[in-house]
Amino acid sequence: MDLKLRAVPQEVYGVMELNEHFNFQWNPDPASSLIGLGTSYVLEFFEFYGEKIGDYYDEFIEGAPQKDERFALFVTQEKRHAAAHRKLNNFITKGITPPVREQYHPRVYDFLYGAYKELAEPIIGGIEREKFAGKKSDGAFFKEAVRSIGIFESQVCMTGLSFFDNLFDNGRFDVVTKMSGNLGVLYLLGYHYTEEMEHCCISIEAFETIYQEKLWTRELVDKHIHNRDLLASQVLLSTLHVAKMLNQDLTVEQIINSVGYQYRERMAKKYIVEGFNAREPEILARRKALVERWDNEWEPMLLDKIKQRIRAGTMS
Repeated sequence: MDLKLRAVPQEVYGVMELNEHFNFQWNPDPASSLIGLGTSYVLEFFEFYGEKIGDYYDEFIEGAPQKDERFALFVTQEKRHAAAHRKLNNFITKGITPPVREQYHPRVYDFLYGAYKELAEPIIGGIEREKFAGKKSDGAFFKEAVRSIGIFESQVCMTGLSFFDNLFDNGRFDVVTKMSGNLGVLYLLGYHYTEEMEHCCISIEAFETIYQEKLWTRELVDKHIHNRDLLASQVLLSTLHVAKMLNQDLTVEQIINSVGYQYRERMAKKYIVEGFNAREPEILARRKALVERWDNEWEPMLLDKIKQRIRAGTMS
């Protein structure tokens, strides 16, 4: 699939706080709405991390056949995603400031500090130490970094598939956009997951090209798909933190049993199996169809609805 750099229109951010009120319920289901906002913080964090790994990739991987020319555009998409989520997250946090700038990450909220200490700091610190010792792609920490990006992108791909299945496809678009209390958030997530559909195989293929081994081993599938791994845990913790900031009473059970959470879990267990690469015919066809429908159908209609609400001066 070709990669495309899309711009988020200013109206999307304008409608998010229409009447100076941030309506968290962008999704008809309140729990799923809060999960989406919690996920937004995790996406900002991991995509800044991915941007840093992209810099090492450019430095360490030189020339064909190892270098994937798509990787630079993939990282550019991720930079834009992180910037867009930062704007949304600033609406939500209002007065909540991240900790002092960390050594290896430009933006870490308090409730993501654990993820920073568990993932970003040891991996990037390890890469720096190995680089000083003369190692590049042969370093264990760089290999783990590229692996971690492939794992993350695979999981976000599943989130994107479940997002469109639950909210846009099969006639749901009209119902959901009519019931949404914040079309700006709905648009931002749709834009993001569209580009995830485009590039979700690139990081997997980058790992497999460099190291000549499969990314998704049976061990990784058991760890990240059949158990609650770092990403799932951080989404859970971030969602609880967002609910607290927005004065919403939310339990762990409500998160885990919500429509969005459950559907995404089923999607991941169905598709992410040993050897997964997002290019199997069924997944590839689905990804292409969703990108085309966003670009040609859903995005123009959603933007038109956003403009209508701005003209009317009301969220709904």
